[in-house]
Amino acid sequence: MDKYPKEKHEDDILKKLKYDLRKYPVRLHVGIGSVIIKDDMLLLIKRKYDPDAGLWAIPGGHLNLGEKAKTCAERETLEETGIKVKATDIAGVIDKIVLDYEEQIKYHYVLINYNSEIIDKRFEQGIPELKPHDDAIGINFVPFNQIKNYDITESTAELLRMMNILKEKEKLE
Repeated sequence: MDKYPKEKHEDDILKKLKYDLRKYPVRLHVGIGSVIIKDDMLLLIKRKYDPDAGLWAIPGGHLNLGEKAKTCAERETLEETGIKVKATDIAGVIDKIVLDYEEQIKYHYVLINYNSEIIDKRFEQGIPELKPHDDAIGINFVPFNQIKNYDITESTAELLRMMNILKEKEKLE
C-alpha cells in the first residue's frame, strides 16, 4: 500500500526530477547571479545545494522559462538573501562545466552575472542584520581584501578576477 496519495507521490517525483536534470544534463542550464557591492564589500552567500554546496558565491539561481534575465537576478537575490535589488548591467559571463571522474559532463551552466544595486530601504541606515533564505545557509558582506579567506566557488573567483576584485594569480583557499 502506498504511503502517499498518488498525487503527492507524483509531485515528489516531479520535484526530484527538477533537481536531477541538473546532473548529467542533455542541455546546458542558464544561471543568473547578482554582484552586490556596498562600501567596498561584496555580498556572498554560502550555497546549500550542489553544485558547490558549502562554498561561498554571489546570490543567484536558475533562469525560469519565460523569465527575463534581470528579473531573475532580482528574484533570486530576494529569495536567497531577503534583499531587494535592481539589476543594472552585466558584470560578466562565465562558463561552468564540471566533469566527473570519467570525464563526463556532470554540470554545465552558462552563468550571466549582473551588477545589482540595493534598493532595500533597510540599508538606508547601514547594513542590517542579514539571515540566509531559501538555497543559502550563510550570508555575509565581505570586504574585498578578505574574500581570499572565504572558500568561494571557482566560477565566483573567475568572475571576481574578470572584475579586478581578485588578482589573477591570487590564491584562493
